[in-house]
Amino acid sequence: MEYCKLTEENLSLVVQHYVDYYNGKEDGCWTYEKAHKRIHQVMTIEDAECMVQYEDGTITGFVMGYYKQFDDLKAYFLEEIVIFTEYQNKGYGTAFLEELEKRVRENGVEHIELISVNDEHHMYFYKKLGYYAARNLAMMGKHFEG
Repeated sequence: MEYCKLTEENLSLVVQHYVDYYNGKEDGCWTYEKAHKRIHQVMTIEDAECMVQYEDGTITGFVMGYYKQFDDLKAYFLEEIVIFTEYQNKGYGTAFLEELEKRVRENGVEHIELISVNDEHHMYFYKKLGYYAARNLAMMGKHFEG
């Protein structure tokens, strides 16, 4: 597998795959414009680390996130990893996270954090790679109606 930085040059390809994946597999309602905005926002954050995974010149997935500085350590926030449907359950996600971990560790990261869907599939994937559910944090939200 090959890995390269997510850039303006390969962004449109990633966005189109993102829309196709989420609208086809996850019953999403993404438009190209909304997906472009979301991914572009993350990739242009200061200290962003976003990558695309290819095999034999074909995009298989991408990851986006950014470095975060704390008082006692440098962390990486994994905003999203997407392995496209035809490449899931074949080791692509595992390989991608291993590559990401290698790269962020080379940049001084001591901790990776992420927010995951709380289902059996996602929990199995992350736990097999050594990730754990934080017990001292709670995801909070507030939704505004119309």
